[in-house]
Amino acid sequence: MAHALRSLIARASLPTAPAWHGRPAHVPNPRAGRPCHFLICLAFAFAFALGAAARAESAPAEQRVRFTVVSARAAAGLTYVPRTGQAATPLVLYPTARSPRYEYRGAMPLRITDAATKSVVAEATVPSEITEALLLLVPIEPAPATGLRFQTYVLDDSAVRQASGTLSILNLSGFALSGMVGDRATSLATGLNVPVPIARSTAIVLRTTVKNRSLQAYAGSVELRRGERALLVLLPPFYRGSAEVQSRLLIDSHGSATRP
Repeated sequence: MAHALRSLIARASLPTAPAWHGRPAHVPNPRAGRPCHFLICLAFAFAFALGAAARAESAPAEQRVRFTVVSARAAAGLTYVPRTGQAATPLVLYPTARSPRYEYRGAMPLRITDAATKSVVAEATVPSEITEALLLLVPIEPAPATGLRFQTYVLDDSAVRQASGTLSILNLSGFALSGMVGDRATSLATGLNVPVPIARSTAIVLRTTVKNRSLQAYAGSVELRRGERALLVLLPPFYRGSAEVQSRLLIDSHGSATRP
């Protein structure tokens, strides 16, 4: 009995082996505390891609546009920069015709400056789908002491929008106008109206209603040669209270200089 008890006590006093977890407790795990290089590299690559995308979105896109300019009033001493880093180019403007054709490459807006003061007097944001534009400069009234001096209207001047043998009317008169273009009755919307085919010689008579009275606002004619087209620009009356609108008739053939 004593021998059996001593054997039992001896077994009970033996130390218990630790539970097995796949690795001895005294051997360090080679992955413990080591950064996951793949995830870190992936995070850096993602951050770089986001930064590049943000820079691409913030960088203004360069556009190429050919354009002519018309001023509603006589204007001289105006310039523009054809491309970043180039010298300013003078704009030659005519009182009753489009300017020569110019080209611009750069981000919008296209800025027109005063040659003497170097200040920006007009800005034009040409939509990306327009590659040939007509810029109409209308003086801001009353004339501001500083800042922009012209409101700029941008028109698609391509042959796709207006073919030869047609007339477009740009109504900026401030009046609701209606009347006859040749033998066709017309009512003009504000802004640029859809081009209409006209004969080689076409009379135009437009009227407006003021205080329940129908008054003649414009009367004129258009004479086109083969291959030509016409743009009639209608502006507010020169005299306050008058119903007679100011006008500019621009005749050209696509890709050539405007005929005075």
